[in-house]
Amino acid sequence: MPRIDAEREDVTLSRAKESHRRHRLREIMVMSRRRRPRICAVGALVSAALLTGCSGGHSSSGASGARATAGIARLQVTRAGYEVPARLGAAAPGALAAVVDAESQAHRLGAARAWQMLYHSTGLTGHDIVVSALALVPHGSQPAQGWPIVAWAHGTTGVAGQCAPSIAPDLGHDQTALREVSALLARNWVVVASDYPGLGTPGVHTYLIGQADARAVIDGVTAAHQLLGRRVSGSWITVGHSEGGQTALFVAQAADQRAPQWKFLGTVALAPASTLDALIPFAEATHDPVEQAYLIYALEGLSTVDAHLHVEQLLTPQARPLVADTTKGCIDDIVKLLTGLHLDHLLNADTATIAHLSEELGRYDNPDQMRAAEPVLIAQGTADRDVPAGATDALASRLCRLGDQLEYRHYPGLDHNNLIAGSLSFVGAWITTRFAHHTTPTTCNPKT
Repeated sequence: MPRIDAEREDVTLSRAKESHRRHRLREIMVMSRRRRPRICAVGALVSAALLTGCSGGHSSSGASGARATAGIARLQVTRAGYEVPARLGAAAPGALAAVVDAESQAHRLGAARAWQMLYHSTGLTGHDIVVSALALVPHGSQPAQGWPIVAWAHGTTGVAGQCAPSIAPDLGHDQTALREVSALLARNWVVVASDYPGLGTPGVHTYLIGQADARAVIDGVTAAHQLLGRRVSGSWITVGHSEGGQTALFVAQAADQRAPQWKFLGTVALAPASTLDALIPFAEATHDPVEQAYLIYALEGLSTVDAHLHVEQLLTPQARPLVADTTKGCIDDIVKLLTGLHLDHLLNADTATIAHLSEELGRYDNPDQMRAAEPVLIAQGTADRDVPAGATDALASRLCRLGDQLEYRHYPGLDHNNLIAGSLSFVGAWITTRFAHHTTPTTCNPKT
């Protein structure tokens, strides 16, 4: 996320066409900077017999999962991503397309079993696509009604295929993400981590396109049900940090309608991204390589919904080669390249074009668009320089006005990444409350 502090809040954007952009700029947040993933190719293959051997539960449940995956293709993993099975036809959202055992990820994350899987989803135009994900089963005993599911929405890793968290042993992040997922498993919950469209699979990654990424997360839960059968219950919750927090808030708006067969119970968003309509003027004013990398990614994501948008044509001659570089490296690689270039500006576009792009970024990326049907928890560190507390304060106020049952908590002295560990105990308790179908408090003022 952009690092905004009191000294930088006085930046005046002389090129901004409208005076209110200065106010919106103070609310901006984009994805947190992450370490690039270490890639591993997994060669083990899943079979129906493997599913019956999952830790815990009854053999009848294992047989149910085995029958559901009978005839599913063996997923092939490469350093550049996944190979989509040949002659793969369209199917219902969440239908499995291919599966492979992921023993190394299970060991690293503290899971009893793990699978990398391809499943069907739909793009925003309604066409069939395949998305990849990692499904993780805990060591604990299987509850009588099956394990509840936590859909983990990841933060920024990059837009190249090899940046997919389900491929990288470290989920494409650092130890904070590993500890978070391990802690969720330790509470005896199944974790399903979608890569989002175009990350590890064919096509351009739908970076920050909230509805598209939310569909992938929701359909990943459906795919997990086909994979595990009665080993999982119908109850589920989504959790995300930074970009993943933004995605989780979009999930909150769509889960009940897209997958009514499952019981969606709530959303946890840690330092969620918002106010992306102010990203362009901010990145152009600060010349910060991190924000510049996010801007390139955001434009690439926007190109998946705007056929007239060609990223190279929007960039200066010095910045254009970076578009090709984004297909080869992950976030740290691109930031390093930008640091060496010392670019004063990325965009070679007139004021009207920038205004149009900003409007589209707000329309497709900002998560405060409609009311969430189930309770929402937002956590924010007061020392966060990537997602400033003031920006999340403003987001929380807008969500309250939409009618969300929102609980908003500040964590004094915690920065962007430390928030994950610092809030983990409360987050776990909040999720436990929702899985028990108990109500959670709201901090929204009725008069807001």
